Formats: sequence, structure tokens, C-alpha cells
Amino acid sequence: MLRMTVNDNAAGAKSYYTDGLSREDYYSEGQEVAGVWQGRGAEKLGLSGRVEKADFESLCDNRNPRSGGNLTPRTKDNRRVGYDFNFHAPKSVSIHYALTGDRRIMDAFQRAVRETMVEMERDAKGRVRKKGQRGDRPTGNLVWAEFVHLTARPVGGVPDPHLHAHAFTFNATWDQEEGVWKAGEFGTIKKRAPYFEAAFHARLAGQLAREGFAIERHGKGWELGGIPRSLVQKF
Repeated sequence: MLRMTVNDNAAGAKSYYTDGLSREDYYSEGQEVAGVWQGRGAEKLGLSGRVEKADFESLCDNRNPRSGGNLTPRTKDNRRVGYDFNFHAPKSVSIHYALTGDRRIMDAFQRAVRETMVEMERDAKGRVRKKGQRGDRPTGNLVWAEFVHLTARPVGGVPDPHLHAHAFTFNATWDQEEGVWKAGEFGTIKKRAPYFEAAFHARLAGQLAREGFAIERHGKGWELGGIPRSLVQKF
């Protein structure tokens, strides 16, 4: 599954990071699953490796994390901060990983997420509003923070195995022609969301199959073979 949620408030995005994205109750093989910077836009800003709260909050405030100056020209109240692209693995995949910690599953999941996000990034555009123009220019770069979580929020104190990733993508893209950062135009990406969802699942299923996992089709979806249907339904 792929969900796309818009965030229109800097304070809300900061709270979302603190309370949701970077929760320290998610662990993989005894280590915190740290957020990491991704995207050609992140490279342009000099952001790589682990996501630090200060850098994330600077981008929420439309500020360049390195220079401290404005990132895009316009900063206004309730500006569109960015989009949370939320990728969900099938329940059987989450259960298998929770029971075994098989690194092949995590590697395949992260690879499928990142390859799909890179494909989305190719559709990135910036708005052109100079000299009476009102169009969009392809830019092919985005800035996103990737967070992988292993469970859903606890219900009644009990966490549910749920492997998923948040790719929080900021509303900024570098326009090489004008030499400036500007607000992104995400219309094409939103329109193609059903395709990107299908592409993510095709990548994940294909990579797991190549690792030797059995894939069972169920209608339009799929699950790992060998995981009882009753267990999938229970969770």
C-alpha cells in the first residue's frame, strides 16, 4: 500500500517528526532504525546519512539547514511543508520479519521503497511564474527523510507487526535553469499514485522471490507463502 498525506503546517510537521517519525521504540536487531536523508535535492543541500532533528526542523521552517537563510523565496503561514509518502508491506511480510529478523526482508523492503521514490523524483517539477509564465518545469530532484518502522502504534498496549516506511518529502526542488530553490509541483506524482503503489509492490515481491521466498497472489494483492492465512487475518 502507498498513502500520500499533505502537511500544511510547520509546527505540525515538527510535532509529527517528534511524536511519530523518529520514535525511539522502533528497533532492528537491537539498533534504532534511524531516519536517513534521500534524494538528489538532499545531496544538493549537503544532507546525507542520519536525519538530525535540527536539519528536519530547518526545512519545516523553509530554511536552508547549512546556510540558515530562506530556502524557497516565499515563506508564509500555513505553507505546504511537504508530503508523507507512506509505504506498507503486506502483513505476512511484517509477521515473517517480526518472527525471524531475516535481513533479506528488510533489505528488499528498503530497496523497493527507495527505487520507487527515485522513480517519483524523476517526475518532480517546479513552478515557473516569471514574465507572465504560469507553467511547470521538470527538475528531477527532491528532498526526503526516510524512516522505517517495524510496528503499528500499540492498541491496548500491544504493538502490531507492521513493516512500513515514511518518506517525508519537503515542498522544495532545485530549478537548475533559474538557479534557485522553489516550491515543488506534485500534481503529476499524485496523479500517478496508483502506478507507484503497484510499482512498489512489484519490486518488493520480485526481490523477495529472487531471494527464494514463495509469493502467493490473492486477488489484486499478494502475501508470502508459508504464513497461515489465519495469522495474517489475526493481525
